[in-house]
Amino acid sequence: MKPITVLLLIGPLALSVASCSTVEYVHVTPQCTPPPSPVLPNIDRGGLWDVVGDSLYRDVETYINALWAYADEQSAMLEELCNEQR
Repeated sequence: MKPITVLLLIGPLALSVASCSTVEYVHVTPQCTPPPSPVLPNIDRGGLWDVVGDSLYRDVETYINALWAYADEQSAMLEELCNEQR
């Protein structure tokens, strides 16, 4: 069977399947209590820097800052969503 024949046979079938799809809306209610802030151990930064070195210390510091940024972003998003519902 030639490729053009296959396309001519499958094309209308694809269009009929696509036209049968429906859109379903689901109402989502967020839980409006903010997530707890990350609890990190109390570490002597100077001592940690001495033990792991500058490069690894910067990696750990970047990871911790990313955790706080994620928690802040979640909190801001929940605050905005919950204010819209009121």
